[in-house]
Amino acid sequence: MPYPTKPILPITLIFLFVTIGCSRDAHEEILIIGPYKTTCVGAFEQECYLEFNAESQRWEFFYEGIEGFDFEPGFIWTLKVSLHEREEGIQDVGRYAYRLVAVIDKEEASVDEMPPRKPNVKKS
Repeated sequence: MPYPTKPILPITLIFLFVTIGCSRDAHEEILIIGPYKTTCVGAFEQECYLEFNAESQRWEFFYEGIEGFDFEPGFIWTLKVSLHEREEGIQDVGRYAYRLVAVIDKEEASVDEMPPRKPNVKKS
């Protein structure tokens, strides 16, 4: 009885393309999000998170949302997020969609202090 070898190649190729396509666009980063949201203007006026930029040692507007992140004012959040490349042609959004992987730290901070104090960076 002959083995059905003809369907194996197309099935293998489909599996290979799906595997490569699912993993090529995502990577992970650590974000530090401030204790309150603020009004900002990008393509339009909206509420933005504040993200701490460790290189410049300043808080900057973070225009994107973070899927799965339940923001609560009054805390400086250290988050591990995955970035997923968006399809080309979508207007008025950034290149990546952000998804929460884990909350690494949640440290109390005043919502009245503007700009917020610098976060405490914990050594691993």
